[in-house]
Amino acid sequence: MNPTPARMGWDWVKQGFGMLRKQPAGLTALFFGYMLVSMLLNILPLVGAIAHAVLTPVFVIGFLRAARDVEAGRMVLPRTLITGFREPAFGRLCKLGGLHILAILAAVTIMMLFADTDVLKGKSPEDLQPSLALMQEVIRFPGLQVGFFLYVAALLVITFAAPIVCWNGMGPGKGLFYSFFAIKRTAGAFLVFVLSLGAIAFGTMMVLRLVFGAGAVGQALMGMVSVLLFGIGHIALYFPYTHIFGPLPDDKAAPPVP
Repeated sequence: MNPTPARMGWDWVKQGFGMLRKQPAGLTALFFGYMLVSMLLNILPLVGAIAHAVLTPVFVIGFLRAARDVEAGRMVLPRTLITGFREPAFGRLCKLGGLHILAILAAVTIMMLFADTDVLKGKSPEDLQPSLALMQEVIRFPGLQVGFFLYVAALLVITFAAPIVCWNGMGPGKGLFYSFFAIKRTAGAFLVFVLSLGAIAFGTMMVLRLVFGAGAVGQALMGMVSVLLFGIGHIALYFPYTHIFGPLPDDKAAPPVP
C-alpha cells in the first residue's frame, strides 16, 4: 500500500472539490437527483427509510462512477446515479445496506441507554415529532456523542466497502474486512478527511445562518449547500480508494450504462 500521511486526508477533500469545478453542472444534477430520490423514499413511513438505508451502498457506486467519469473526461449524466443497480454486485451491495440498518439500530440503542424520558412528560403530540432538537433534549451526554461517532465510523467502513465489494468481486464480509483494515492502516488520513469535511460543513452553515438568518431563504441555502457537500464527500471517497487499491481499468471502473 502507498504511504499515507495524515495530511493526505485534506488532499482527498480538495480533490473532491476539484471534481465539482471540472463538471459543476453534471455533478450538481447528480447530487440533487440523489436528494430527490431520498425525499421520495422517505415519504413512505418506515418502509421508505429502510429502503433508503439498504440502498445507500448502491448509490455510493453511482457517486464513485461519476468521479471516475470526471477523471476520464466523460460527461456525468443523472442516470449515472443508478449505476449500482445495474451492477452484478447489486445483491451484495444490498447486504451491506442491511448491515447499515444494524449500525443505525446499534447507535440508537446506545443513545437510548442515556435517554431521559422524564422530559417527554407534559409535551403535546406536536412537540413529540422526531427532530434533532428533541433528540438533543432527551438523550444526554455522552449517549448522543458516543452513538453518533460510532455510527459515523460504521458508516465510513460500510461506505468504503461498497466499491471493494462491487469492483473487487468480494462478498460483503470480506469487503468489510478489507475496508476496516484499510481505514485502520490509514486512520490519520481518514480522520483528517472526516474532520475537514465536518469543519467545512459546520463553518459554511454558520456563515449562511449569520448572513441570511434562519428564515426561509437561509434554510433553503443551507439545504442546497448540504446537498452539495454531501455529494462532494462521496465523490472524494474515490481518491482514497484508488490510493489504497490502485487505479481501476476503465472497463471495471466505468461500465457502460445502457
